[in-house]
Formats: sequence, C-alpha cells, structure tokens
Amino acid sequence: MTTKWWQSAIGYQIYPRSFQDSNADGIGDIPGITSRLPFLKWLGVDFIWLNPIYQSPNIDNGYDISDFQRIAPEYGTLQDLRTLIKSAHQYHIRIIMDLVVNHTSDQHDWFKQARTSRDNPYHDFYIWQKNVNNKTPNDWTNFTDDSVWTYNELTNEWYFHLFATEQPDLNWENKKVRVAIIKMINWWADQNIDGFRLDALSHLKKASFDTPQSKNDHKFDIFVNNRGIEKFLSLLHQTFQSRHLMTVGEAGGVHTDTAKKWTGPDGFIDMIFELEHQVRQTQIPPRADLGQLLRILTYWETFLNDQGWLGLYLENHDQPRSMTVYADNNVDAAKALATLLLTLRGTPFIYQGQELGMTNIIFTSSEQIDDLSTLKNYEQLIAHGRSPDAALTETTSWSRDNARTPIQWSNFGFSDNAVDMTKSWLITNPNTTVLNYHNAILDPESLLHCYRELIAIRQADTVLQTGTFKVLSTRQDNMLVFTRYTSTEQRLIIVSLSQYNQNISLPDFMSSQKWKIIFSTQSSIPKISKTITLKPYQAVILKK
Repeated sequence: MTTKWWQSAIGYQIYPRSFQDSNADGIGDIPGITSRLPFLKWLGVDFIWLNPIYQSPNIDNGYDISDFQRIAPEYGTLQDLRTLIKSAHQYHIRIIMDLVVNHTSDQHDWFKQARTSRDNPYHDFYIWQKNVNNKTPNDWTNFTDDSVWTYNELTNEWYFHLFATEQPDLNWENKKVRVAIIKMINWWADQNIDGFRLDALSHLKKASFDTPQSKNDHKFDIFVNNRGIEKFLSLLHQTFQSRHLMTVGEAGGVHTDTAKKWTGPDGFIDMIFELEHQVRQTQIPPRADLGQLLRILTYWETFLNDQGWLGLYLENHDQPRSMTVYADNNVDAAKALATLLLTLRGTPFIYQGQELGMTNIIFTSSEQIDDLSTLKNYEQLIAHGRSPDAALTETTSWSRDNARTPIQWSNFGFSDNAVDMTKSWLITNPNTTVLNYHNAILDPESLLHCYRELIAIRQADTVLQTGTFKVLSTRQDNMLVFTRYTSTEQRLIIVSLSQYNQNISLPDFMSSQKWKIIFSTQSSIPKISKTITLKPYQAVILKK
C-alpha cells in the first residue's frame, strides 16, 4: 500500500492566542506564527495544526464561529494567513486548519436570521422544537450539564445545542446546510491549506428526541456516532478526497470497533484522536494514571494496526501539561514520554511548549482563570463551603488554562519584553524565567534537543513511520516494551515510566539476536543481553 504523506509526518499544534505576540497587544497572532517558522523547521515538524482563528465572540475560545471565512481581527487578516501558508510551504511545512461543522456561534449571520422567523430561509439551518406548555422538549442535558434546549421568544420555539447556549447545532438533515458547509470547505481548499482537524465530528447525527438519556456515566452516548451519520461523513469524505485534504477527527464516543470503519482504507477520515488514554487520578498535585495510559495506548495500537490510523498525542489545548500530570515535572520522565510518542504507530502531534517541558501553572487568584468550566467549578466549590485557596487548587489542577498559558520563548514568555508579559491575555507561567527556549537551545541535554533528535530518527526510519506494532508481554508496572517491524526490519522500544530500576527479560527468540541501541534518553547505556536493566525513567530504541 502506498504511504500517504501524513503517515510519515510529525505534526505541531499551535494555539495561536498563546504562541507568539508580534504587536505587543498581549495576544498571539498570525504574523507571530510566521516569524517562528524557522524554529519549526529546525525542530523538524512537517505540518502545523492551527486552533481556530476564525471570527468569533470567543465564548468557547474560538470554537463558536461567527464567520467561517473571516479571520478574527486580534489574529490578523486573511492576507496574513495567506502569507503564513505561502511561507510555511516554502519551508516544506503544511498547514491544517481547525474546523467546526457541528455548530456555529449564535452570532453567525445564519443564526441571527434563523431566530427571527419560522419562515426565514435560514430557520431550518438549525434544530428547533415547538414550545408546548413552556417546557423543554425533553430532559436531556449537554456537555456543560445544562439543558440542550434554549427558548427563542421570537418564534416561540426551543433550539438545540450540545455545548453552550451560544453554540446552536446545525441541522445536517437539511441539504442546504450540507451544501453550504461543502462550499465553505472548498473555499478553504482554494486558499491552499493542506487539511483539517475536525472538531466534534461524531455529533452530526442526532438521536430521536424521545430517546431516554441515561443517568449514569454513559449519559452522553446518545450524542455520539448515531446511526445514519455515515451519510454525512461520506459526503464530507468525498470533498476532502477530491481536494486532497488530510483529515484528523476528534470523535468522542468512537471506540476501537468503529474506529476501523472511520479511518481504515475505506474510512471517512485519515486519522482519529482517541480520547480514552487521558485517565486522571483524583489527587493533588494532578497526576494521570500511567498504567492506564500505557494499557489503553497499547490496546488501540494493537486493535487498529494495519486497519486504521491514530493521531498520537500526550497533550493539547484541552489537557493539562504532560510534563506535570505524566512526568511529575521530571525531565527524564518527559524524555521517556517523548520516546513513546515518537515510536508508536500513527502520526505524532506535539503541542506547543511540550518540547520545552512547559508545566502546569500555580494559580494564585480566581481572577487569573479564563476557562469558563474551571470558573464554574470554582464557584460551585465555594458555594459548598470550600475555602477559596482549596477551591482554586482543586479546580485549576486539571484546568485547560494550564495548556493555554503563553509559550515560554524567553524570560518574558511569548513577547519580547517584560511590559508585554504583564498584560498577556492569560497569565504567563512565572517559571518562564528559567524554563524557556533561549535556555533550552543552549543546553544539549535539554528536552528540546531530545525531541529534535527523536524527530530526526523517526523521519529517517520507515520502520518507525509505518511498521506494524506488537507489544511484548511484561509484568513490570509503568513499563512498555514493544516492537515495530516490517517484513525485513525490526525495532525494539523499551519505555520505563518507573521511578525505580527495571529489569526486562527478552523472549529467547529476541535475546538470541544481535541488537544495537540507536537512541537512549540517558547517557548511561544499558548492556544488551537476555536481561536488560533500565534506570528510572529511561527509554531506549534498539535496531536488530
């Protein structure tokens, strides 16, 4: 099978608001991204995923789009974006955009017209139910634990929204909606972008409104991957394929059994982000369950293998920093995690600042919170008698704000001087004075250089790019031993996330072969024999 460009590529996710402030207004922007292309080329990434930069009221950090074909003024202009795309392509770096097709902002012109009259041509672009006895059409609650229904007085109806009230869902049953979305996608293809990350993709098909909603942990199952969604996904796929656009889908509720259908040879999208490995432990400081991380990744890798493709990630704009929750702010552990990310089967995505080892931030005031769900949780804890300090610590430990603090290029964060740092849109982590790009680039043992070396190894190795994944049975906690192989070559990868020395016994058929270590996260190279001893938080890649 012919290898697609994205199968051998390394992605880099940019949260534009926090990446590089070029005009000293405290907000990252498109010209700032363009100015950092030399760094991204040096690092070795092949494409950039941009979080939303569309015109938006920013109720949901840009995922509430008020105009699909306009750029939010704080980020720049459409011409700025065209310059970024052209410049990136000159560096052989592709650009993929974030795209939301499940809903719009209530400030989108479509919805502004839709809510005025039942006879308006745009009314059926959205999902409505008649008002009967001034009661909501059903008792469903959405992802913010509020009703999925909001009353619209002008038409005496309720409109449907899976997310915030300000994010009404589009009616994909309406052919005119599908035509409008396809037209918009083609317009973006004409701007020479290379693909899309598709937000909330599994929600396009709605269940019948008389379906009861579960009251347990599966209460949101009625919102995902409903029967009949294939019609909408197939239509999108035809357009993406005809315009040669790479697609990666955020598809909550799509598990391994259906992921094969979504991303296999005859699937709807090129790759999928699974959401299951982000298993949190209920403790402070925040820690993820390392054992579950390795088990779930192994399960997905084994189940898909040649029948699908994963978008691999450790952190993103919705998750706290992996350096804190997985590595406990330990650089050796972060290097082991980097090795894991860049040797699994799939397309690795690095989130901005991950390569620097950026950490969660310690919030000192509720006024520093930007994320609405975090602020809501904080206020609920206060209302239940929790002290302000305790409530702040608990709610911000897992807050999305941890990932959205300005990237730490220098002592001053994402701007060039201290004045700008003090007025950035979100608080800059104070540890930027020591943990930053300027310091990391000068330290050959830094996490940054580790990422660069691993990227170079993967890009030169077709086995690590597209080889089959096979886990080797081991009993050690927080340890993963696996191979990547083709019909002619094999790599052995050992990743320890343990704080103790770990002994690995290789199967006889492997220990009898000659292996050479081609990468180690630590200078102490283990001796290769039937039993291999790894130091705490060490990872190695071996070649037969």
